[in-house]
Amino acid sequence: MRVRSAFIHAGQDEAYGQYEGGVMFQEDIEKVYDEIDYKKKQPDFLGKTVRASKRQFPQIFWMVEDMAKTAGINDPAVYVYEDYYYGAESYGIGSSWIELSAKTIQDFTDKELRFVLAREIYKIADGVTRQRTMMEERFKIIRQMAPEQFEKSSKLSFYHWYRLANYSADNYGFLACGSVKSSVDAILKMVLNSVMLAEQVDVKEFISQASEIDGLDDTVLNYTKADESVPYAPHRIQNLLAYAVSDRGMRAKIEEGR
Repeated sequence: MRVRSAFIHAGQDEAYGQYEGGVMFQEDIEKVYDEIDYKKKQPDFLGKTVRASKRQFPQIFWMVEDMAKTAGINDPAVYVYEDYYYGAESYGIGSSWIELSAKTIQDFTDKELRFVLAREIYKIADGVTRQRTMMEERFKIIRQMAPEQFEKSSKLSFYHWYRLANYSADNYGFLACGSVKSSVDAILKMVLNSVMLAEQVDVKEFISQASEIDGLDDTVLNYTKADESVPYAPHRIQNLLAYAVSDRGMRAKIEEGR
């Protein structure tokens, strides 16, 4: 994988340490997921999606193969599914895969596809996908046997870490696609689910919404913000632009081009 320190969000590892100690039932969850839940998904993958290969969606296949090689991981399977919405997400614990909507392939440029797919390659390589999948399974168990307040506390600490991991994924995706514009455009398309509407967004004005979000400050508002597993889009773009013009980001971009 690319040198981790070149793109990782500064607070990600500290945030991971804040919730890691509270991971309960990890071995049991992993065993059940790999031996039962993952196997239950396989017929639907093969019967309701199209798996990218050298003959089916070859651009996606070769793109993922190249990025997986750079990240030092085995090629994850990519399952293309029919959906009206844009989407690219990785899943799995022992084995990982990527689910990609057909609409995303249809409407995204090659660089935008590289950005969204590289984000998931990073998550798989750095164990983010594994932890997210495992924690989501854990929450299902906690709901059945633990007090609601405990679940909320555990979930919020996990979400805090996962939001920071998504900033890292954005940085990684930018390095992989080599274009700030393509990275930002991909995020905007995901928000609006429309190429035409994304083109009408003034990025500077959109980013200003991040400051407005930060200014919302009371118990209810702060809980609402903390209860988001993925950063708000204005914050994502704000972080990405800051990284791209930082010394660290520019050095990483130069190294990427060598």
